[in-house]
Amino acid sequence: MRRRDAIKVLALPALPGLAAGCGIGRSGIRVAGVWSGWELTQFRKVLNAFPGRDSWTISVQSAGDDIAALVGNRVAGTAAPNVALVPFPQLVWENRDHLVPLRPATAGDTAWDRLLTIDGMVYGHWFKVAHKSLVWYRHDLLGAGPPPRDWGTWLALCRDLAGRRRPPLSIGAADGWVLTDWFENVLLSLDPATYRELAVGASTWRHPSVRRALRWLGEVWSIPGVFAGGAERALQTQFDQSLLDVFEYGRAAMVAGADFAWPVITQYTRTPQDRIKWFAFPPIDKRPVLVGGDAAVLLRPATQGGWELMRWLATARAAGRWAGAGGFLTINDPGHSVAYPPGLDARPLIDDLVLGSNGGASVAFAFDLSDQLRGRLVGAEGRGTWKIFKDFFVEVTTPKSSGEPAADRTERAAERAMTALDAGARGSA
Repeated sequence: MRRRDAIKVLALPALPGLAAGCGIGRSGIRVAGVWSGWELTQFRKVLNAFPGRDSWTISVQSAGDDIAALVGNRVAGTAAPNVALVPFPQLVWENRDHLVPLRPATAGDTAWDRLLTIDGMVYGHWFKVAHKSLVWYRHDLLGAGPPPRDWGTWLALCRDLAGRRRPPLSIGAADGWVLTDWFENVLLSLDPATYRELAVGASTWRHPSVRRALRWLGEVWSIPGVFAGGAERALQTQFDQSLLDVFEYGRAAMVAGADFAWPVITQYTRTPQDRIKWFAFPPIDKRPVLVGGDAAVLLRPATQGGWELMRWLATARAAGRWAGAGGFLTINDPGHSVAYPPGLDARPLIDDLVLGSNGGASVAFAFDLSDQLRGRLVGAEGRGTWKIFKDFFVEVTTPKSSGEPAADRTERAAERAMTALDAGARGSA
């Protein structure tokens, strides 16, 4: 889920309470991250609470998708960060020669640790994590009764609401990562082993489970009237707008999205908090726990200030400076001391992120697949998985003729999608 807009590297003013400037050696710490806007403001609050602020000046670079150039040391030495926050583990693997290993791997390491482990050494730790297997809803629009707990019940609910001309879903299909998140949740629920094999290039995109996942997607996406405003409008709707469709305008009852939907809903809609609800992404087999995150890494040559900041970013106290505003979860809080926003029941989310990474049998836990891919499949608007799934979405929602069965167009779209995914994985055109 590369959901941030690419922006040029920007040196921001010094943090409140800290001296201005980058400094050299012991005098300064340069930090690079992917955040901008509201998220960057929250991160600055974290850095402003850093206990070493009286000894070190801090400068922040907001790099967006240019974070790879900074971590890969493809910039001038005076611009290279001491500490970087990277949004997917592939960056750690690709740039490990420029990073300082933090510690040896141990038998007790979790799946989170193993994502950042190379040749027996752990190269980072997770500062901010995301739970991406959620469906947000307004209970006053969903109807009476408990929310669906499995795919079949959810599908029946969507058909019922759509049949009564009450669109059940909003979807930000203009953002390709929204569509890949849907697919990843379905495939992870169906076949966790194949999901993980695809992440490391050990399986084929023509695997039967990929076809099955696409069929399940097509079944819900092709329901007449399932999306607020129709499929054409969905393709022009970005993720944030899809949240407004549900919680501000009431155009749909539900929207699939990660925990970072919370601050958008609470800041930009007038829906009372007691009407903002979520349920787990409905499983087909195992319940999926699809996750993302931003990991802190230390760049060579390591500085004392860099080490101190790394240790701070791994604490519950640091996490608490952002968590209370929402859009932030941490796995660095064994004592459950971090306070999340009033009204957000974050404890089940944290349990999923921690217990799921330890191999809990009741869930299928995995990191965002799109953020682990390489080459032609790397998600970006206009190419890669994002484009493939947009094409799939268009085909399953647009009949070629008035009487064409939805199953036929889904089968045709699935074949084309698998062909494109397989070609991208093999590096062919």
